[in-house]
Amino acid sequence: MKSENEKIPINDLEMAKKRTNKIMITDMAIEKVPLIRYREIPESEYLMLQELAREVLMISKNDNDSNEVALTYSLDYRNLLAEGKEFMGVALGDEHSVDPCMNTVAYHLITTSIQCVVIVLHNHPSLSKFSLEDVKFFLSNGTVKMMVVITNLGNISYLVKKENYNRKKAIEIFNNGVSMHNKGSNIHDYQKAVSHFLSICHEANIVYEDR
Repeated sequence: MKSENEKIPINDLEMAKKRTNKIMITDMAIEKVPLIRYREIPESEYLMLQELAREVLMISKNDNDSNEVALTYSLDYRNLLAEGKEFMGVALGDEHSVDPCMNTVAYHLITTSIQCVVIVLHNHPSLSKFSLEDVKFFLSNGTVKMMVVITNLGNISYLVKKENYNRKKAIEIFNNGVSMHNKGSNIHDYQKAVSHFLSICHEANIVYEDR
């Protein structure tokens, strides 16, 4: 039997994302970040998740020219704090992408924690809030329980794995979306590929919500 973190082939992406007209983050956008009742996540985490989403926007605004930022934290942070260990890592990206694992703390959390949450900032609000690269990361890392995307305007969407999450089914749906994307030729086809996954990911026991 394959372990959850063992690699399962996932189709490559052939067309890069293209974004223009970067939206600069404002204090109003940071204040606007809503309190979300995330499904499959304990209610005790909701306030912290709201604050961390705001923190991502503040870091991007103040330290990264409103470019992408990824914040990773362990849901076991209370025990890590009690042990004097780090429980959160932040990676800074460019206008088009960010790799959470660029940060050594985040990499350690993703590879060793039981469950992590990854919060990713995206810049252009006209694109689907999740990219195919985000979904690939979410599926490829078994410890990542939830991925949250927050736009530069303060809007939030998220994917979270249910207890009965079906990884093989999720990858099948993803690969079908990638095939659709690779047959296309423009950003509209890219969006259709993302939308395909998000519209039926519930079949793999993944929750998708856009707030």
